Amino acid sequence: MLEAEDPPSRRERRRQEIHGRILAAAVELFDTRGVTDTRIDDICEHADLAQKTFFNHFPTKQHLFREIAQTFIGNVCSIVEQVRREPGSTSERLARAFRRAADVAQHRGPRHRELVQEVTRISAAESTDPNRHGGLPQAFNALIVDGVAAGDVTRVHTPVFLTEMIVSVFQGVVMSWAHDEHYELDRHLEEAARFLSRAIANEDRAST
Repeated sequence: MLEAEDPPSRRERRRQEIHGRILAAAVELFDTRGVTDTRIDDICEHADLAQKTFFNHFPTKQHLFREIAQTFIGNVCSIVEQVRREPGSTSERLARAFRRAADVAQHRGPRHRELVQEVTRISAAESTDPNRHGGLPQAFNALIVDGVAAGDVTRVHTPVFLTEMIVSVFQGVVMSWAHDEHYELDRHLEEAARFLSRAIANEDRAST
C-alpha cells in the first residue's frame, strides 16, 4: 500500500505563495508595460516584496522568463490533452487545439506580444524530440499516436517526424505573431492546422 505524501509545511506553503505572487505580478506587468519597460524593482513593488525575496526565487530575470515560458507551454499542453479526450478526427482535434491556443495568447494585455517573444525564443531552443519528458513535442506526439491507432493518420512518416513538423509550424506561427502586430494569429493557426491536416492524413483511409 502506498503511503500518502505528507502535506507541505507552513513554510513551504508560504514559499509557494510568494513564488506565485512574483510570477503573477511579472506577467501582469509584462502584459501591460512590456518586457523591456518592466524592471525587477517594478515587479517587487507590484508583488509587495523585497528585492532580496525576488532573488531568492529567481536568480536572474532570465530564470523568471524560463518559468513563465514553462507555464505557457504547460497551458498549451493541457489544451492538447483536453482535445485528445474529445470526439472527432485527429485533424479536427489538432485544429481545435490550435484555435484554443490562439484564444489564450490573444486575450491578454496590450504588450503581451513582447512576453510571447521571450516565451517562443525559449520554447524554440528546446528539443522537438517527443521522447523528451514534457513539453509540446510529447503532447502533440500523443495526439499523433492516437491518430495512428485510430487509422486516420498516415504511416508513411513516423509519428516522431510528424510531431516535429507540427511543433515547428506551431512555434513558427506564434513567433511570427509575436513579432508583427498586424499578423492575425487565429487566421494563420487555422490555416496551419488545415495544412498539417492534409500532411498527416491517412490517404488510404480517405480514399476508401
